[in-house]
Amino acid sequence: MAQALLVALIAGICKIDNRIFGMTMIQRPLIVSTLVGFVYGDPVAGMMFGAQFELLSMGLVGIGAHSGMPEITLGSALCSAFALSSGTGLEVALTLALPISTFGTSIGYLTWIPLNHILSERSKKAAETADTRTMEICQWLGLFNYFFFPFLVVFIGMLVGAPLFEWLIEVIPAFITDGINVASGMLPALGFALLMQLTYTRKLAPYLFIGFVVVALMGLSNVGVAIVGAILAVLVFNNSENQNKEVNADVNEI
Repeated sequence: MAQALLVALIAGICKIDNRIFGMTMIQRPLIVSTLVGFVYGDPVAGMMFGAQFELLSMGLVGIGAHSGMPEITLGSALCSAFALSSGTGLEVALTLALPISTFGTSIGYLTWIPLNHILSERSKKAAETADTRTMEICQWLGLFNYFFFPFLVVFIGMLVGAPLFEWLIEVIPAFITDGINVASGMLPALGFALLMQLTYTRKLAPYLFIGFVVVALMGLSNVGVAIVGAILAVLVFNNSENQNKEVNADVNEI
């Protein structure tokens, strides 16, 4: 019960990050899962889960009013807690991340999002009459909604879902869990593919393949790839400066 309460508090506080703390990014899976790891006494495992959830959600972006992205804050909190409490490891938790996050999004569109829309409209009407007291109440109620409902969803999910999750792990046949393990290995690649849809261009493609080559063929670590990237950035910057100087020289000659 105490762990369920703490996990729910983490999810609720992280959910209101950009509404009261100025978007410190604590709502990201890397931070949420690490904090959940502290609750279960294994922050390193929590951080590893969060890093994988980040890879999976990296390309998930909500654009427009009808394309809200999955609730990665709630999903990472619940999945990390399930994995750490049941000892099933990353594979099964990673596979459940998107379904649970999508379910959280559905709950959001039924609870705190429409309630906040009502409060927003009420606040607009109060602004027309300079009713600052009502505006202040609406703002604080909206903040409460964004804390309370995610907190409630995660808390109920922990109380109901954790025992159910552990029971399902015990009764699911081995060939299904093996298939889940294989599928989970593909999910980070899916996250990168979604991200590349947003960022991939012919101009930047060579740098992407350079990074792939130095990792796949040269076996460099992340630090090594970062150093190579920094060197390439300096070369590109210097080259662009030289081109600008040449253009300016040509203009002066004219």
